[in-house]
Amino acid sequence: MKIEGRKSLRPEQGDKRNVNLAQKKNKTQQKTDVHIFLSNQYQTMRNSIFFVVVVLFFWEGFMVCQLLQDNCRSGATLTLTSPGGGAVYSQCGATIDKVEAKEAPAVHFEQVQPGTLYTLVMVDPDAPFRDSPTQKYWLHWLVTNIKGDNLISGNVLGGDEIKQYNPPTPPKAKPGTPNPHRYLFYLLEQNGTSDTSLVNPQSRGQFKLDEFVSANGKIVASFQYTTSY
Repeated sequence: MKIEGRKSLRPEQGDKRNVNLAQKKNKTQQKTDVHIFLSNQYQTMRNSIFFVVVVLFFWEGFMVCQLLQDNCRSGATLTLTSPGGGAVYSQCGATIDKVEAKEAPAVHFEQVQPGTLYTLVMVDPDAPFRDSPTQKYWLHWLVTNIKGDNLISGNVLGGDEIKQYNPPTPPKAKPGTPNPHRYLFYLLEQNGTSDTSLVNPQSRGQFKLDEFVSANGKIVASFQYTTSY
């Protein structure tokens, strides 16, 4: 019996095998490159999201600290007097009869800076109902460019009345729920010309109080009273 030896590869067969191996390596390398690229993109996206979350977190904290707590603030307090020299309110958080607030109060504040103009804002954070304030903040009164001397005297407020005084009108509470409304007064020391672009001439509801304060100065005094239906 004649046993034939293993046939040797012809040169063209060896070249073909080498080409196939090279192609496989290229495909493997391409897959690896794609995987690395996608991994880098994913990591970049995660880093971007993390950065945005951190920025939003600190911004929210800043806004809470810098701007508004819907209750009495620490610091200077405004004094309100009913028209005609009536009741005087100087204790923040007092409860009053809404009848006493039918007309705009006289506003008194002595710690003013010479040559500085002020803005007075009155809002309701509980409109229409305290447990569902869909119209927060309801803008009751807005006066800009108030002279410091007028605040010291507490007689004529002067300035530019952007929104006429709208007295408290809290609706009747839903059955089984209380509905006392808080009325907040903020006195801003203007940082220049007052910007009233955030005031909607057609509506008082959903006033962007925090943005307005940020754009117009700093709060130097405040007051709050509560009244009900």
